[in-house]
Amino acid sequence: MSAFIKNIHIFIILAALIQLGVLWWDHEELKASVLLEQEQVSQSLEKTKQLKKEIKKFEKDIQEQKEIIEKVASQIEKVQQQLPSEISDTENISMLRKIAEDINIKEVSIVPEKEDIRGFYIARKYRFKAKATFVQFLIMFEKIGENKRILNIGEVSFGKIDQPQRSKFQLINGEFILEAYKYNVGFKEDRGLDQSGKPEGDSPQPKRKRNNKNKDAGEVL
Repeated sequence: MSAFIKNIHIFIILAALIQLGVLWWDHEELKASVLLEQEQVSQSLEKTKQLKKEIKKFEKDIQEQKEIIEKVASQIEKVQQQLPSEISDTENISMLRKIAEDINIKEVSIVPEKEDIRGFYIARKYRFKAKATFVQFLIMFEKIGENKRILNIGEVSFGKIDQPQRSKFQLINGEFILEAYKYNVGFKEDRGLDQSGKPEGDSPQPKRKRNNKNKDAGEVL
């Protein structure tokens, strides 16, 4: 007992050292936790800054896209306004007949077909059939091209005539479609933008709430 009392200071020092060791260990754990939290906060801030930059770039791209779309739509509407509001079958058929008569094309058939709606404009087709020389058809196409109105020729086809011909210039069966155009009064060029000016379909969809019990397992001439 006397020996224990005599060496008690050693036990006191050992106890103090153990207590200091525990405090130091707790301090190191707290320090490591704080450093880890600081690193996580720093990474989060960096991600936030990067996200902010991406959002600004996205908004800039959206604005540029909106300006391009607006310019294209304005150009389409400008072209639309250059087209007539009505198509006159009488005028177009008379024009074709006069050109044919002027260049001595015979046996002419002109049949108007139904209108074809093509977005901001409407096309009216006229099927022209006749017997003429190849040169006469070429001259007719040239005469049509001199018209001030916007006209188009398509579906051109030629065929031989199955009968003897004495003329130096052989007649052929010819057929083509003449298209005349007018603007579509009911058409409005779709900018493809929502009310906020952003392209439709880019808006984020609202997140569906999850239930703890049941998890919610979407085209001128």
